[in-house]
Amino acid sequence: MVKLASLLSGKRSRKLERLLSIVLVITVFNTVYLSWRFIALQAGWVNSGTGICSWNVNIDCDKVLMTSQARAFYVPNAILGFGFFFGCFVWWTVGSRLGAHYRYHIIRTLAFWLFIAILFTFRFFWLLIHLDALCPFCPWNHILTYIAFIAAFMLWRSTSRPLEPVPAMPLVILAIFCVLQFFGWQIIWIIAYSKGIL
Repeated sequence: MVKLASLLSGKRSRKLERLLSIVLVITVFNTVYLSWRFIALQAGWVNSGTGICSWNVNIDCDKVLMTSQARAFYVPNAILGFGFFFGCFVWWTVGSRLGAHYRYHIIRTLAFWLFIAILFTFRFFWLLIHLDALCPFCPWNHILTYIAFIAAFMLWRSTSRPLEPVPAMPLVILAIFCVLQFFGWQIIWIIAYSKGIL
């Protein structure tokens, strides 16, 4: 009976891990597209209304990306999102390879930051409902954030805390990389913007 429960629990964990990985990949690709589109529109490389999510006058990502709300925190929302979700993806995939004794810390930290991201989605949804047009790609990332958080939270709750302390250095190095890349994309954009490239 215990063996069966353990087997079912392991199967459920693998499904949640797969779901979490897929959701994070989708959010990364979504924010890559939105970041590229924002930069291309700002730099004049593309014409507004020609994007894959510019469907009509009311549903138009390009129209949304050209508003001041697309830069709610000075740096474009899409670039902030990319830095965050790419960092989450790296934290999850690289952290998963550190070994089972790091699993609890990796999942707990990921669930915490996804919860913080959920708080930001409320502000983004507020911005979205006050726009003249809808960006169909933007709300998907917010919804996917909820799904990723639920998966990470469920994995965290089903993961045992390690019995002995684990060496912190691998986690520190991974955290430094994730944080530096998050701010790195923003710094690159700020420099390009201040020099008039964008």
